[in-house]
Amino acid sequence: MYAFRVIIAALFAITTSASVVERQLGGIGCNVARFQILGALGDAGDAISEIQDADVQTAAQAGLDQANDGIGQIASSLLSGAAAPAESRDAVEAGLAAMDSALSGADDSDAAVGDAQTALADATAAGQDVVAKC
Repeated sequence: MYAFRVIIAALFAITTSASVVERQLGGIGCNVARFQILGALGDAGDAISEIQDADVQTAAQAGLDQANDGIGQIASSLLSGAAAPAESRDAVEAGLAAMDSALSGADDSDAAVGDAQTALADATAAGQDVVAKC
């Protein structure tokens, strides 16, 4: 009788933890959105490094770093099986907002600014998809 209880408890624990991991790791749509935000932020980083105005470049890079730090914290949480902390999601959102603020005051004649704004728009859309699908 005791062995039967142990087996049932073990099966319950395995199925419960599997469902939590599945929710955290997400489905295909969720993971596609996650890869899209990573790609868009990579594109933004490439464009930001080409911006001519040093002040704009520094401010936009700070926002990008903040967003990337938040994503890194989320990834660490997901890989360890924990829920993504709200503070990390807030950091990503704040980083994207800081990038937007820095780029909106920049000289539009700098092609890198336009490229960074496009990448930021893509990252924002992908981030909204992550929130909706994950």
